[in-house]
Amino acid sequence: MLVKKERIPVLQLLFVGMLPSPLKKAYYRMKGYKIGKNVSISLGAVIIGKNVSIGDGVKIGFLTMIRSKEIDIRRFVKIGSMSVIDTEKLFIDDDARINEQVFIGGMKTPHSSLHLGKRTIIMQLSYLNPTLPIKIDDDSGVGGHCLFFTHGSWNNQLEGYPVKFAPITLGKKVWLPWRVFLMPGVTIGDNVVIGANSLISSDIPSNSLAAGAPAKVIRQDFPKRPDEQQKAEMLNTIYNDFIEYLVYSGISLEKIDNSGGFDININQQGNKSILKYSTNNSIEAPSESNNALVVYEASEGQVSSYLSQGWKMVLSINNNLRIGSSDAGEEMATFFSRYGVRFSRLD
Repeated sequence: MLVKKERIPVLQLLFVGMLPSPLKKAYYRMKGYKIGKNVSISLGAVIIGKNVSIGDGVKIGFLTMIRSKEIDIRRFVKIGSMSVIDTEKLFIDDDARINEQVFIGGMKTPHSSLHLGKRTIIMQLSYLNPTLPIKIDDDSGVGGHCLFFTHGSWNNQLEGYPVKFAPITLGKKVWLPWRVFLMPGVTIGDNVVIGANSLISSDIPSNSLAAGAPAKVIRQDFPKRPDEQQKAEMLNTIYNDFIEYLVYSGISLEKIDNSGGFDININQQGNKSILKYSTNNSIEAPSESNNALVVYEASEGQVSSYLSQGWKMVLSINNNLRIGSSDAGEEMATFFSRYGVRFSRLD
């Protein structure tokens, strides 16, 4: 054979993979990899590439293998345990997540690539075949057991059997629940939800709800936007659920209602912090050092100004902005993601 087939990198897994994270990062930096601050590469995990850049706060799980000629993983990406990513080019943007036991690989071509946008997620046990490019844009989610194939072939094309090689593209804010199968050449527009157990064999336009095998559009002009009163009721439910979750998790807190929202005073093992929600943008500096501010809506400039006042983290709900970091704020941001609310970083 002229082309040598790539095998499982046993020596890399045994020798480099078994190094503790600090030594592994030192070894990779010696190889010329660019590795940011607070990166964690777990036991058994390996990264194999020619041009490699890993951003701040990236976490790579136990026994995970990443192999690609060009690897660009941006900030705060999380890749779960026992996953395999094996393609020619890999780009993963800020805050994206790949869960446990995801397999990304298969037949390679010079065009093989995977592009994941900001705040995307691929859930466990999914299989993606990037023989030709797969692009998943910002804020899109792929549920577990989903299958992406950019090539479909088996029987002889010269005898009339179908053979197709074509990329797959998902737009912004696409949601594929569990067990969705995507065929080669499919393009899904922005703001699309697909029903579980669907087979996508043709393009789906933006702002659609589609389901079936093969999937058909069953609703357009989707979704229906809630009014301000409905949003307020939704937010009230989320906040109450969040407080219930903290109490259930053993967090000592006191909620104090006020005219512009409420304060949650948290006391965890003697460490005091404030989580403040306000619909009024005239907000005073905090009295505690470890604190977070949640506002209904503020401009980018206002959000940044709150940080300079002394708030360690600020979330703006209606326009999905965030800046800074604190324990309480990160907990709130993670809890909001249960409801599909994700935040763009200003820092």
